Amino acid sequence: MLQFPERMADWLFQVMKELKKRRELQGLEWEELINEAEQNDDKRHVYPVIWKFCDLPHDKHVSHHELIPITAPVIPMESCIKPFLEGCDTNKDGSITIKEWGICLGLKEGEIQERC
Repeated sequence: MLQFPERMADWLFQVMKELKKRRELQGLEWEELINEAEQNDDKRHVYPVIWKFCDLPHDKHVSHHELIPITAPVIPMESCIKPFLEGCDTNKDGSITIKEWGICLGLKEGEIQERC
């Protein structure tokens, strides 16, 4: 479970790269950020984590229900994803903020930026 945040962030990076390659990454800013992340290992996990949060339908909070589209395909390979994401909701209010999301996926507080 300790390695899961890094694995998930790396998976998001790979998804983001693939979307860029297929020209399906929405927004020029995200294309510029993935280009930067491909050149800078420090940004490699930061930008994809923020991008995925912004890509989900939400009102600055993400419910567990809103996470189903990204968790469903991964559950067969990563059975710990559901308890992991439940643990991201640190204040147990039923939704995850970008700060909770970033910290849960291994970002430092200064790396978490609102870009949505």
